[in-house]
Amino acid sequence: MFHVDGDTGIAAKVYTDGKHLERREKISTMVASELHKRSTLVAFPMETLLGDRGEFVGFTMRKVGGVKPVHELYAPGSRKIEFPKVDFRFLARTATNVARAIGSVHQTGCVIGDINHSGILVSDQATVTLIDADSFQVRSSTMVYRCRVGVGEYTPPELQGAVLDKVDREPSHDGFGLAVIAFQLLFMGRHPFAGRYGGQGDMPIEKAIREGRFAYSIQRKAETRMDPPPFAPTLGDLTPDLASMFEVAFQSNPSLYRSRPSATDWIGALSRFEAELIPCRANPAHHHPKNAPGCPWCRLENGMGVTLFTASGSSTAAPSLGNFDLTAAIAAIDRVLGPGNSPDPAQVIPMPSGMAKSRTAKEVQQRRNIRRLGGVLVAGLSIALIAGGLPFAFVGLFVAAYLFFGGGGEIQQLQATKARTESDWTAARREWDLETGPMQFEQKKSLLRTFAGEHRELPALEKSRLDDLDRRRREIQLQRFLEGHLIARAKISGIGGGRKEILSSYGIEDAFDVTYQKVRAVPSFGDATTRKLVDWRESIERKFVFNPSAGTDPAAIRQVRDGIARRRAEIEQALARGPIELEQLRSHALTARSRPTQKLIEAFRAMKQAEIDLN
Repeated sequence: MFHVDGDTGIAAKVYTDGKHLERREKISTMVASELHKRSTLVAFPMETLLGDRGEFVGFTMRKVGGVKPVHELYAPGSRKIEFPKVDFRFLARTATNVARAIGSVHQTGCVIGDINHSGILVSDQATVTLIDADSFQVRSSTMVYRCRVGVGEYTPPELQGAVLDKVDREPSHDGFGLAVIAFQLLFMGRHPFAGRYGGQGDMPIEKAIREGRFAYSIQRKAETRMDPPPFAPTLGDLTPDLASMFEVAFQSNPSLYRSRPSATDWIGALSRFEAELIPCRANPAHHHPKNAPGCPWCRLENGMGVTLFTASGSSTAAPSLGNFDLTAAIAAIDRVLGPGNSPDPAQVIPMPSGMAKSRTAKEVQQRRNIRRLGGVLVAGLSIALIAGGLPFAFVGLFVAAYLFFGGGGEIQQLQATKARTESDWTAARREWDLETGPMQFEQKKSLLRTFAGEHRELPALEKSRLDDLDRRRREIQLQRFLEGHLIARAKISGIGGGRKEILSSYGIEDAFDVTYQKVRAVPSFGDATTRKLVDWRESIERKFVFNPSAGTDPAAIRQVRDGIARRRAEIEQALARGPIELEQLRSHALTARSRPTQKLIEAFRAMKQAEIDLN
């Protein structure tokens, strides 16, 4: 790539691989079609370049400056270096703009074919430019100039293993690569087909794509037999329509590839997703949809002990309440009195009127009375026969006793019903006590007092953590040094693009992340491959030189202070809301006492009915 004298907005691409002649007609067609005027999001060829003898040697195109490959953005390790000031909204906006750029290519009649992370460039404004347009598939009136290449991790299942220079690409093929890039942006660099396979053997990414084993699928989890990496976000953390689109884009049946979402579909869904993002209460650099069960980035950071977003030069702490008075806050909390003990619900529920034995109980009673009457008659007859000189009639006394005292099974059933209703009443009463009693109020007040104690200790905690940073200066300098050596940029024997994608999906992005235990736990990484990575890390570590004159790392200091500030803001907001929430709990408990729940009423009546039936 060369600069053009006299025009800072133009760059020249000159072929040096000896294949310029086979590209001449394709580039000439793109130039003649003036594709560069039809999309400003793609560095299309503008003019052909000729050598000294008039031979074709390359082309000019719009120069793209101040941009970086998209993988430098979605991978947390490189994002700290290349995009230190962005938050999650930036990634969501970039995903939308990637879809717009790819859609603009399709509007020209071209197909990208070779979608991959190195051909997508991102600016610090989240704008996107596509490069390597000379590899696109383009049509003339009589000829299809195919895309001859592809990266396996972004190639759809129906083209896995195909001879790509023999295939006419379609926009739906690009739809798969677009879905992968969008997924990586929204899932912090994790590849949708990198996970732990529940079957036999290894499951490299290209094989997983070919077999449709989308590791994050909810609808087809039993079919894919894949589990995503630990602590990773889930489709449940997305908006429902976006989650559904990923399921369709990564479906297992290659014959249905034309049903994949188009670039236009992705633009709409991703735009809506970005619009629904709300800031995390714990960390404003985190954003997630309103429907998400919680903040996926807090979950990931806490689970893996990493920092996903940094805000260089500014605090990511939640806003403080200003002149917060802890003593006044505690006094306001203590002034709210509890609801006291809940009343006996049996005294609150009106006694059911007009209750009588159930039909079942009446039938049991009737049969019991008949049996007893029969027993008395048989006993009387037996006694009379014995008195008349027929001693064998004493057998009738046993029959009479059986009739009089038998039928206990039916009584036991009524007793079991009574025991069950009493158990149901106890459970319903327990719920009543929880809702109308002081337990929830006292638990809340105890939690607020705990928060108050934690607030008092924050200055000491901050000092302790800063002192610890000073003691660990060498360790922190080494960590920063190792974090600057990214696996994606390194040449490591036996660790190609696919393996690097898997490592990134498991949060192993730089030399600091590499330990034998962590790498060995990644699927398909055996002892030999793991040892290569560990050896690489050790070779980097040997180059480290500690600088004792350097102060404590400013980024580490800022991280400690931001963490303390966020926690202080959280506690202050909780304490400020405390009196209102306590009053709400008290009011709810008192109001609920006059409105017994239907479950409680039905349990009480069932128990009383069982008592009447048994009596």
